[in-house]
Formats: sequence, structure tokens, C-alpha cells
Amino acid sequence: MASRDGAVSLGSSSSVDGDGVRIILEWVKCVKTLDTLVDQHLLITNNNLMKKLFVFNKGGLAQLTQVLRGWAALQKSEVADTDLGIFIVPNKRNISYPRVSSVLWQRYLNKNGTVTDIRHARRLIYEGGVSDEARGEVWRCLLSLHNHSHTHRQKSYRNQLLAEKYRDIRLKIPDVDLNPSEHASFSTTVADIEKDCCRTDSHNPLISGADNPNQAALKRILINYYLHRPEMGYVQGMSDLLVPIFLVIREESEVFWAFDYFMNRSAFSNLKYCNLYQQLAFLREILGLLFPDIYSYLSTTGDALTLTCCHRWFLIFFKREFELEPLLKLWDTILAAPSPFFQVFISAAMIAQQFPAMISRKLSATEILMESQKLAHTFDMEEVLKQARGIYVKLMDLPQVPCSLIPLVGGEGDHWDGYRTPNFTCLDCEKKGFCDVKRNYTQDPFR
Repeated sequence: MASRDGAVSLGSSSSVDGDGVRIILEWVKCVKTLDTLVDQHLLITNNNLMKKLFVFNKGGLAQLTQVLRGWAALQKSEVADTDLGIFIVPNKRNISYPRVSSVLWQRYLNKNGTVTDIRHARRLIYEGGVSDEARGEVWRCLLSLHNHSHTHRQKSYRNQLLAEKYRDIRLKIPDVDLNPSEHASFSTTVADIEKDCCRTDSHNPLISGADNPNQAALKRILINYYLHRPEMGYVQGMSDLLVPIFLVIREESEVFWAFDYFMNRSAFSNLKYCNLYQQLAFLREILGLLFPDIYSYLSTTGDALTLTCCHRWFLIFFKREFELEPLLKLWDTILAAPSPFFQVFISAAMIAQQFPAMISRKLSATEILMESQKLAHTFDMEEVLKQARGIYVKLMDLPQVPCSLIPLVGGEGDHWDGYRTPNFTCLDCEKKGFCDVKRNYTQDPFR
């Protein structure tokens, strides 16, 4: 149990003897009051056995109870007969979370511009998304253009530094020192970038047209990125990832650095755990743990378990699957999610929705691939996100989670939403005497 100063500790039971008030909060937490001879104790617990104890002066807690009785969101329960009563708040599945507007985002900032409660802000973004007018400022934080602890002054100074660094990269273009073969490769890449930028979202008047300055900015950003990250190079699909960021942030130098950060978490990345095949491996494990029937069918149907049908989802973050507006909300959730690779859970939700019908038809691996390509714009984004969040919770609730999934759900201390750290279990590590994943895992896999 927690100490009188409110420190959190773990207990062996979430039940407490004595009369009091119990409240089921939106993420299913319990609150119970206990009367002592001197003080009144308010005990808050959740289903994961985490507890926190608050001490009130005599009479103070009764006043709080009167406030709770007048709270319209609470419903009186007839289950218990206590002096203070039992109250129930509707389960979070029935709660409609608002989008984070500019007004709401400003409430998270103090007078110096620092985000005072980034965990709560991310939780709200994760559940409800961001409004169009607030998305630019919010994404600047989520895409690490500045840290949530930065003041207005620090943000301004960092923007100046990033603009100068970007200007230095741009200066390389006319004076790039290349041998003939490198020059040929560079010229080919520039030509590929120009073709892709002309074709990407050509229906969108904001970026379409040969004389459109926004399209010219997209080309410059991708060419500069190619020079800045030669180890990544340029491949088709990068322009698809750039466009949403550009449309949200607009300022060229800021778009460049936001794109640079986003690419590190993409399936194109060379960083450990981020590449396409590692993310597909995470998805296979999720299917095996939570959707054994789907996993079993795919594993016995040609090479279906390679999940080639999902490559496009990971490479361009579902950009072909959704129109721009729902796509942006999907990205809101991915950027704010407790998992650094929430796209894996979204992919699992999409498979769970569509693959049972394919399995009932006994489709082959090739037929599954062909059917998957036809799914663009058939998904309901809200239903996909709802199911993806549910899959995340189910995974966290498993009695044992393979240690190989530590990078997927985050290690101990990563969970901004108050959810417990899963019970990670090493299967083959005992033979070696150590766990490679735990030894090498970093709290920020995108750096």
C-alpha cells in the first residue's frame, strides 16, 4: 500500500475491507474511502493492483463524497450498503473523447509555453485525435521538432538552429562534389524524386501542378534528405510519407526535420526494431498470441505468413487505405500511442476485420494478397482504431508476454497511460543466461 505521503506501491489485492466509496473511473480504477479515528483515507486502485493513498482531515472526505453525488456522470449503484455509497462511471468504451483543439492544447501549456502534463495530453490525442487547426502545433511536439518541456523562448531558438542546419544542407546541392558515377546516381535519384512528386496526391490542388511552389518544396526536401541521409537513400513511397507532414506543418525547414524523425520510425529505417521485416515479425507474434485461428491458417497456406499483403500498410503508413482526413487522425493516434510501433496493432485490427472472410473462402496466399490490394478505402477508421486499442490492452493483459515484444510495447517505465508493465517472459534466454532484447533495448528507438 502507499505511504501517507502518497507514494505509489504495488499490492497483492485490489480489495479493501471497510465501508467507503468506490468509483470506477473511465479506465476502470477503483476509489474507496476508509474512516480511522483521526483521518479519512482515500484509496485509489486499478485492475493492475497499483494503489495510491490520500489522507484527508476528518470531514474532508465526506465533502468530496457530496461532490461526487452531484456529479452527473456518476450513477448510484445498488450493490453496496455503505455510509458513503458506491458510484460507477461508465466504462471508457462508451466515452466519446473530444479532439484536441487549439483551445484545449493551450490549457496544457503554462505561461512559458511548457506542456505541463504531456502524458495526459498524449492520452487524449491517442483516444480522440487532434483538430485541424491545432494539428500543426501538436505534431511539432510529437515529431520532436521541440521537446514538451521547452519554453516559448527555447522553441524559437531551436527553430532558428534547425533552419540554419537545413540551410547548410541546401547549400550542398549546387556544389555537390561527386565523381562521374556518383553524379549519374544523384541525377537518377533527382529524376525519380521529380517524377514521384508529380504523381503523389496529384488530385490535391495544394501540391499538384508543375508550377506549384509547394510541389517544388516537396522536391527540395526529398533531395536534401537524400543528401543528409545517404545511408537511407531514396525509394518510392517516401513522397507519400512526406505529403501529410508537409500539409500539416508547411514551414519547409520544420517539415524537413519532422520528416527526418518520422523516417526513423518508418519501415524504411535502418534502426534496430524499425525496419519492415522486424515490424512484420511483431505482427506475426500478435496474431499467434491473440488470433490463433488466423495465424494457423496463414501458417499452413503457402507463404501467407510472410504477410506480403501487409507490406504497403507499413511502408506508407496506410496512406492508400484511407482518405486524407481519416489518415491524419490515424497518424495522430500512431504518434501519441503508448507503443512506439502502434501501426502493428492497427495492422492486426485490419487483419482481424477482413481475413476471417478470406479464410472462410479458403483463399490461397496469392489470392489473399490480391484481395488485400482491393481493401483500399473500405476500412472504417474509427472502428479500426477502436479495435487496435483493444488489441493493445489484450496484449498487455496477457499473463506472460514474450520478451521479443519489449520493443513493441515499451520497456519498464515507458507506459505514459498508467497501464502496468507486462509480465515479460524469456523463453530461450535462460539457456544463454541473459536476454538480448532487455540488454539492448533503448527507451527511444527512433534516435
